Amino acid sequence: MYEVGTLVLYDKRGVYKVDSVGVPPVRGAAGDYYKLCAVFSSSNEIIYTPVDEASSMRPLISSGEAVNYLELFAQLEPNTFRSSKPMDLTAHYRSLLASRKVEDCLLLIKEIYVKQREMARQKKRPGQVDTQYLKLAEKLICEEFAVALNTTPDSIQERLHSVMRRRATA
Repeated sequence: MYEVGTLVLYDKRGVYKVDSVGVPPVRGAAGDYYKLCAVFSSSNEIIYTPVDEASSMRPLISSGEAVNYLELFAQLEPNTFRSSKPMDLTAHYRSLLASRKVEDCLLLIKEIYVKQREMARQKKRPGQVDTQYLKLAEKLICEEFAVALNTTPDSIQERLHSVMRRRATA
C-alpha cells in the first residue's frame, strides 16, 4: 500500500501524488481508493483508483537509477519495428509501454526517433501512430526523471534529444 504523499507513475498517464486513501466522494463507491493528483498538470486532474487494483501504479525510480538510465540511453540499440499495418505498430508500441519498464520506454523513444530520422531523409512525414506514442513515452520518462533528478520534464526532454542528435551526427 502506498502512503499519502508518495509519488507514483500511474498507468500510462504520468507522475501522480497519493493525496489520500479512503472512500471517494463518488456515489456507489465502496472500499478504499487512492486519490491521485497529477504532479505536472495545470488542470488539477484527480484520479480515484481502488487500493486493491494498484497494479497500474509503480514507485518512481531513484536519482541514481535515473542517472544510470540516462547513460544507458546513449547505448541502447533499438530494433525498428516495420509493418504496413497501423494496428500492428500500435500493438508493438503498446506492448513496450505495458511492460512498465523504464528501459522499454527508452527503447520506444529511441526506436521512433530513429524511424522519424529515416523518414525525414526520405522527405516523408512521421506517421500519426509514431508521433502519438513518442509523445506519450517522452511524457512518462521526462516526468519520472524530472522528479528523480529534481529538474523539469522539459530539461529531461532536451537531454534525451541532445543524446539522439549527437548519435545522429556520429
